[in-house]
This record gives sequence, structure tokens and C-alpha cells, in this order.
Amino acid sequence: MANRRFNVSEFTAEVHKRGIAKPTHFSVMVTLPSAIRGFFNTSFMPFKIESASIPSRNLMTIDQNYHGPARKIPYRVMNFPMRLRVALSENMIEREIFMAWQDLAISSGGISSYRRGGGKAPKAGGFDSTFYDEMTGMIDILQFAESPKFQIPSALEVGGGLIRGDVGSIINDVIDIFNPLNINVFDSPGDRSIFPQYRIQLVEAYPINIGEVEMDWSADGQAKLNVDIEYFIAYERHPDALPFENLYALESLIRGVANMLDQFSPLISLFTRNGISGGVRGVVNQVGNNLRNSFSSQRFGI
Repeated sequence: MANRRFNVSEFTAEVHKRGIAKPTHFSVMVTLPSAIRGFFNTSFMPFKIESASIPSRNLMTIDQNYHGPARKIPYRVMNFPMRLRVALSENMIEREIFMAWQDLAISSGGISSYRRGGGKAPKAGGFDSTFYDEMTGMIDILQFAESPKFQIPSALEVGGGLIRGDVGSIINDVIDIFNPLNINVFDSPGDRSIFPQYRIQLVEAYPINIGEVEMDWSADGQAKLNVDIEYFIAYERHPDALPFENLYALESLIRGVANMLDQFSPLISLFTRNGISGGVRGVVNQVGNNLRNSFSSQRFGI
């Protein structure tokens, strides 16, 4: 309302109800391309990536000119690279991981990389590019909430898993919903997992730019590396968007059941017209006819 006055109590209650997103509550997981996944262990990377950005998105538009001001009509999404800042270990293995990832694009699958030539002339095909699918990986950015009520799956996620047939995770989700305080009823070991509130998955990702590492005798700190990640599309998952995802999954399930019933409609009509015994006889006769026709075709070369 235009004349509504600012109320400190309402403001405080709203902040207490929804909380605030803290930029420190995040984690980044790196999934390398399969060609080099077996050579590097990236399980420690979430502890080394100290800064990441949720990628921005822009709509590309075309001007529609009639009478008066032009209308900008959107027609495509344009993604921008996202940046990681990585704290380097003593042996700088983090930089080598991203460099080897880039090698896949420019040096014959990364195996015969000119970087490892030791001053020798590159081998044949050393500068050949590889296939796009073989050089792309995946980046997952997880944002966590501080309030316990936002650290467990919602009932909508359980419903969505039921619709999608993901039975394996439904039991764990139900336990987390009805036991949010992790009361050890059955004396089972382990702590309750904290689920991310927001998840951004960068698909077909690769490091398009690996920044310089500054060396300085006067500096007294840890060396850092900036890496820009290019990607094809960003999939986002948020609890408030689950009703839309579940609706789409339910629609797909109904459509699949309808298609299955349509395929079996002749069989269903056979049983409804002739009863169970008549339907069974009809199925047996049809199978026999198909076998005889198949045998005749093979025997006479038809």
C-alpha cells in the first residue's frame, strides 16, 4: 500500500522468518571429463574453491519497429562465464587439474600435450583439437541455508521423487522431514546431512580462461588462481520451483501411461469382448499364427 508506514517489528519478523542468504555458505563440486577423471582426485576441491559466483544470465532481443518506440522481443538466452577463485596447495595440483582439462581441447585429447614435451618438438597431432563432448565436464554450485528448517528436503521433494519413481531417496527424505533434529531413535551411527537450499549445475562446462598466479617475494600469504568457466546451460533447482517440476513430471507420467494403454488397447478390447478365457484363446491363436507366418517366410524366402 502506498501510505503504509514502515514498521520495525514487521521488518524484524520478516527477516527472522526468511533469514538472509550468506555468501559464505556455499560449496563447489567439480566433475572432470571422463578422459582425465581417473588421473585426478577432485574430492578435495570443495575445500579449495574459496570464491565462486552464481552465473548471470541475459536475454538477447530483437527490435520490433512499428509506430512509436521500439519493442525489444527476447528470442535467446545468453550465458556469461562464471569465475572460480582457487586457493592453491603447496604443489599447485589445482592449477594442473585445470590445465590438463584445457589440454583436452587443444592437444590431441590431452595425452600428448605440448606442455609436457620437455622442449622437444610436439608429436604428430599434438595440436589437434578433440571432440567437444570429450572435453566438457560439470560444475555444481551448492548454496546452503543457516536456518535448520531450510536444511532438510521439503515434502514437495518427496512427492516429486514419488512421481519420478526415485524410490531410493524417498525413504531418506521422509526420515529427514519427520526427524529434523536427528534424534537417534534406533541408535544408528552417522550425522544428518545438510541439504543445499539452492543448486546450480553447469552442464558442458570447461575452463575457458586460467588466470596467472602472482609470485611476489614481499607477499606473505597463499597463492590464488582465478579460473573462468564456460558452459552450455545452467540447470537450477530451488524448493519453491518444485511444484512446477513435479507438475511436469506428473504430466510426463500421465502421458506415458496413456501411450502404454494405447499400445495395449487391442489386447484390452479382446478380453473385454470375449472374457478372460476367450481372450487367452485369442492371444494363443494370434501367437501361433505369427509363428507360422514367420516360419513360412524363412522357409520360402518370402
